[in-house]
Amino acid sequence: MMQVNTCYRGRTGSRLVQMYSVLVGSDTFGNFFQRTSEDNGRTWSEASPTYLPETMPQGVLRQGEQALFLDEELSRAAVSPAALGVVLQFYNLALYPHGHFTGEATKNTRIFMRPAPAGGAFSAPRQVIQKGYDETHWAEGVEFRKNSAQISFCAPVKLKNGRILLPTQLCPLDSDFTKPFLIQEEAGCFIGEWRGDEIEWDLSQRVKIDPALSSRGLCEPAIAELADGSLLMVCRGSNTTITHMPGYKWRSVSRDGGRTWSAPEPFTYENGENFFSPATGSRLIRHSRTGRLYWIGNITPANPDGNRPRYPLQIAEVDEAAKALRKSSVRVIEDRRPEDSSLVQFSNFRVYEDRETGEFVLLLARIQERQRDERTTDLTSPAYEYRITCG
Repeated sequence: MMQVNTCYRGRTGSRLVQMYSVLVGSDTFGNFFQRTSEDNGRTWSEASPTYLPETMPQGVLRQGEQALFLDEELSRAAVSPAALGVVLQFYNLALYPHGHFTGEATKNTRIFMRPAPAGGAFSAPRQVIQKGYDETHWAEGVEFRKNSAQISFCAPVKLKNGRILLPTQLCPLDSDFTKPFLIQEEAGCFIGEWRGDEIEWDLSQRVKIDPALSSRGLCEPAIAELADGSLLMVCRGSNTTITHMPGYKWRSVSRDGGRTWSAPEPFTYENGENFFSPATGSRLIRHSRTGRLYWIGNITPANPDGNRPRYPLQIAEVDEAAKALRKSSVRVIEDRRPEDSSLVQFSNFRVYEDRETGEFVLLLARIQERQRDERTTDLTSPAYEYRITCG
């Protein structure tokens, strides 16, 4: 299965960079590759490897989830409008003591960043560190080899005030890392501000939830700045082990640029009606031509069981005043087909807006589409491209 991130290389123009990786197991990535396009994705260069897992005495060092983000307003001695901007690659780097994902890997995870000026090469990685902290104790309440903060399903955001938000989830220090899929994650963001050629990072308040409402806390936050200047954060929850409770997405609001957040409540339709959603990531994305804000994620007709089902996948417009979805705008992007396995997943997608057509381009691996035997796991799937028109 491939996870694909795509980003324009400058403020204008048709040059794209794309990074993709192969999933070799649950939350375990193998090799990473990069390719470029000069013609808006019609043709691509040969892919070149950018990272290979490193085997060492303590285990295997692996890159994990990553995100690409173009800061369009930043100039690096630009000689033309097309050269304006810098691309930022964010990624998790973790030591896997057993080679595959375990709770120990969760404790051994840090976030790194590589910047690249428009059209230029990516520079050496730099660890994301909250100001006043160091490489080991790298943020408030976060200490390497004791717990972690991570990015997952991450789409960074540039605010009108110039700050960059990096949506993040944090594992508390007192977590039971022998049960990594029941950790009470806390959602928030790093808040970045350019200081010369470096970004100075601060960490927001973390949003917590009662385990009786979400057994795995809040994770994979998606953040958008609204017309009134407030911020909307939509988080993944889970009813794993508490399936008598509804599976929802959860929302929180900030009115101070992401530093503090309101108590979480269900993300609903604009009339207050709840909808069911499995434990999956989602995305908030604003259309540059219409100015409308959209949410992309999974809405299920019945209460999910933890992560499943991960279909169908929908898109809906956000009512910014209500901070909710317009129910009448919900459209299905993909649903299970007759030939698909009952375990097929439409969840680990990435999306960007095509500058030429105005379409949203969504890249999605149809995980477990081919699986027929529930006793084994078949993650093999190419990344499919979906194009979504938003009028």
